[in-house]
Amino acid sequence: MPTIKSENVKAAWKYICQLRSQTEKNRASLILGAGISRDLNLPLWDKLLDAIKTEIIIKNPEASAVTDQPGKAALILFEMFSSYRKLEIEQIPEYNNTYLIEKKVLSDWREIIHKSLYANITEIERRAIIEQHPYFREMIEFIKKSEITVNYNFDDFIEYGLAQPDWNPSHHERPYQTIWSHHSQFTKNKSVIYHPNGFLPFDSKKFQSENLVFSDGSFADQLLEGLTGNLSTLLHVLTKKTSILIRHSLTDSTLLHLLRKATTISPGNYNYFIRFTAPGERITNKSSIFEANFNNYNLITLFLNSSEIKEFLYAINLEERDFIEMSENLGLPTKYIYYLVGSIGIGKSTALSQFGSLTTLDEWFDERPSDMALSPQELSTCITITIDDWTNEQFGKKNNYLRSKPVGVFLVDRSPLDPLSFVVKVDEKERARSMIANGISPGHSQRRVEKGEIIHMLGEPKEIWSRLINKRKEYSWPVNRVEELQEKSKQLYTSLNPKFIYSTQRKEFDVIRDVARIIFSQSYEPADLDAKLSEIAANE
Repeated sequence: MPTIKSENVKAAWKYICQLRSQTEKNRASLILGAGISRDLNLPLWDKLLDAIKTEIIIKNPEASAVTDQPGKAALILFEMFSSYRKLEIEQIPEYNNTYLIEKKVLSDWREIIHKSLYANITEIERRAIIEQHPYFREMIEFIKKSEITVNYNFDDFIEYGLAQPDWNPSHHERPYQTIWSHHSQFTKNKSVIYHPNGFLPFDSKKFQSENLVFSDGSFADQLLEGLTGNLSTLLHVLTKKTSILIRHSLTDSTLLHLLRKATTISPGNYNYFIRFTAPGERITNKSSIFEANFNNYNLITLFLNSSEIKEFLYAINLEERDFIEMSENLGLPTKYIYYLVGSIGIGKSTALSQFGSLTTLDEWFDERPSDMALSPQELSTCITITIDDWTNEQFGKKNNYLRSKPVGVFLVDRSPLDPLSFVVKVDEKERARSMIANGISPGHSQRRVEKGEIIHMLGEPKEIWSRLINKRKEYSWPVNRVEELQEKSKQLYTSLNPKFIYSTQRKEFDVIRDVARIIFSQSYEPADLDAKLSEIAANE
C-alpha cells in the first residue's frame, strides 16, 4: 500500500475524510476542466484554434490574420468557414433549402473540430496515453463511485477509460451514460458523464451532440441559459453534491455564475477547487486566493501539483480498513466532530440544516416529549426526572453513533454537557453523574464522550426571545431566563476553548459562513468533553 508523501495532502486530511463520507453516500462528484486534456495529448483551446485556422486558410487565406482572444477567434473563424462552405453546399442538389444547408455547415464545422481535436491521437495509442496520465486512473476509480461527473471537455477519454475491460466495474455492459443536455434523465447504476459544452467521441460515427459551446456567442448563450434556470443539472451538482473542480482556471463566466448562484441556494454546501500548481511555480498569495474563493463561491481551495492530485484522489478511493491503517501510520485523525451549542432559540437547528454535506446529528434521535418545550422552572420534580432519563438516553445514542463511525466530519446539535446548563431542581454534580451512569457509560461499560470542537452560538437575549414567539415559547422562556441560560452555557464551556459565533442581528447567510469557516478553514482543536463531565461529576 503506497503512503502519502505530500505535506499539502496531509494538511487536507479533514477534507479527504469528508469526501470519503460523501462518496459512500453517492454524493460526491468531479467537475473536470480543460487542464485535464494537457496530459492526454489533446490540444488546449489556443492550439485547437490554430489547427482549425490551418484547415480554413486553404479556402480563406484571410483566416491567417485572426489573432483575437480564443472565444472571439472561434466566432470569426466559424463565420469565415460558414461563408465559403455555404456556397459549396448550395451547388449540391440534395441540399435544396436553407435549413438543410445550415445543418450541413454545422456538421462540417464539428468535423473540422473533431479532426483538430484528435489530430495527434490514434486508437492504438489511447490506452498508453491514459496509463501515462499522472492521475487518470485515480479519477476513473472516483468516477465509478459517483452518480455524475461533469466534463467540460469535448473528448471521450473518460468514457474510454471506464470501458476498459480491466477497469470496467460491470464487465458485461457499458458502465456509463453520456449526456450533454440538462433535460436528459439519468440511467440507474451507471456513471453519468455530463458534457455541458458538447461531446465529440473519438469514433466520429458514434452518437454526438449537435451543438458545441466553443465561441463567445455560444458561451453567451450558455450564460443566458444559466440566468434563466436552464442549467439545472449543473446547479444540482453544485448545490446537492460535494464536487471537486480539477484543472479549471475559474475564468468561465457561466461556471462562475452557477457557483455564485449555488451559494445563495445552499449556503452551507462547500465544494473543492484544486488550484493546479505547475512545476517550479510559486504562489505567494495563497491565503488571499483561498479567502476570495471561499467567500464568493463557497470553494475550498487546495494548491496541488499532478502527483499531489494523484495522492489526494488515491486517499479518497482507498478501502476504509486501509485508509484507517494509513492514517494511523501518518498520525492523522479520521474523525472530526463539531458540537454546536448555545441557548434555546439561538439558531442551532437552522444552521445544522444547511450542512447536508457533513454527517449531521439532530438535537434528538427520537420524538421529543412535549414537556421539554417548557422551562425547567415550570416542571414538577417527577416530570424533570422523567425528562432527564430520556435526555440521558438520547445523548447515549448520539455518542454511540459517533463512536461507531471511524471516518468523517460530523456536526452535532448539542453535546452531553448541555443538559447541565438547564439544571434547576437538581444539583449540577448529580446531573453530570446521571448523564454518565445512565447515558454515556451505563452499567459496566467504559465508554467516553467523543472528543470534539465546541462551536458556541451566542446572541442578544431580547432577539432570541423574539424568535421564541414563533415557536410559542415566549412565556416559558422570558428574556431573563434566556439570558441566564446563555450565561450558564458560557461558563460551562469556557474551559474547553469554544469558538464563539454571534447569530443575532446578522444575516443567516453570514452566520452559516462563520460556522463553515471554523469547520473548513481552521485547524481542528478537539476538546476533552469526557474529562470535563467527569470533573463536574466528581466536584466536591
